[in-house]
Amino acid sequence: MQTKMTLHGAGVYYFAVTGAKDQPIFNSVFEYEYGLRILSRVTGTRLLAYVLDERQMQFVLRCQRDWTEVMDDIQAAFDSMHERCWHKRRQVLSDQGVVLLVDERVALTELILQLHHSPVHKGKVADASLWPWSSDRYYREPTPPAWLDTESMLNLLVNGRRNRAQHYIDVMKAPFSPKLDLSHGSHPMYQALARDQWVDQHLKKEALTQSAYSRTDVQRLFDDACQLVARQFNLTSAELCDKHNRRRFHHLMPLVIWLLRERGVHLDAMTKLVDEDEVRLQLWLRNLPADHTRNIRDKLARLWSPSAPGLAAIAAAGTVAEEPEAEPESGSESADNSAADPAAADNSAGPDNLNAVETEAASVTPH
Repeated sequence: MQTKMTLHGAGVYYFAVTGAKDQPIFNSVFEYEYGLRILSRVTGTRLLAYVLDERQMQFVLRCQRDWTEVMDDIQAAFDSMHERCWHKRRQVLSDQGVVLLVDERVALTELILQLHHSPVHKGKVADASLWPWSSDRYYREPTPPAWLDTESMLNLLVNGRRNRAQHYIDVMKAPFSPKLDLSHGSHPMYQALARDQWVDQHLKKEALTQSAYSRTDVQRLFDDACQLVARQFNLTSAELCDKHNRRRFHHLMPLVIWLLRERGVHLDAMTKLVDEDEVRLQLWLRNLPADHTRNIRDKLARLWSPSAPGLAAIAAAGTVAEEPEAEPESGSESADNSAADPAAADNSAGPDNLNAVETEAASVTPH
């Protein structure tokens, strides 16, 4: 069977992710709470549904940016979580997984119902309501938590706003058999649970988004970003872009790529500028928090301007010296570190405080 093409851009996505090298994702009860907190706080997303077990995570996110960036943030956050919990570094999530773009009107309701029924079909519990690491429990509540978007699916499931939780419970009680192919989707050409017409509209919209910057615009943004980074390290733009000094180039150029991503420039548009492929650029972005302190990232973000006039002010701002950054204690987070670990964002719309998670972990066990 020919491999289907993957869609990109903003939208609702279904993700199925396993552990790296066939290892478990979760090794303890409190890690489930960490994991849920990560998924509920990824920058630029809203969590619609999830089912977690020891070796797999299935979840649905509404993404305001491309899913590749979202997954990079999730993978980095899980790696950070594991290191904080066990004081060991390892890749937690596999690079291989399933990503399906979802046509809400025709597939979202069936997708979430099938997702919530999956622990029953896997023989883990007798009823979906008994699996503790599933969003099913919140769909049954009249007032679900703010960090979970139940409205999108319930608005499609129920006509009207009264007794929606009870209607959901009644639907879940009815006999159910999986109808969706959650490995390949329903579209003949693309990894999507969608109609042909809807996919065509999505492709047109994404093409318009990608063409928002002309080649000239991208080149100007690149030149401005190079000038900004070079000034902060007492270099010229030519020295910064000199690939013969590979150590300096691979240390500082990721900052330039990061600044361009902050302006919505796609990685594909940057590959020719730095003569590197997208895989390398994604690796740069993923390792950026480890290679450059939060101090310098915050400084550059404040100074970053895509317009040339702003560079005059930058020149007068002086240089940035990288300072050592205190390592966060286990269980504590910093709101400014959300670029490296989305779970660390200071966002009240998420599961309970992590400090409480560790103290209560011993008393929380799956049914």
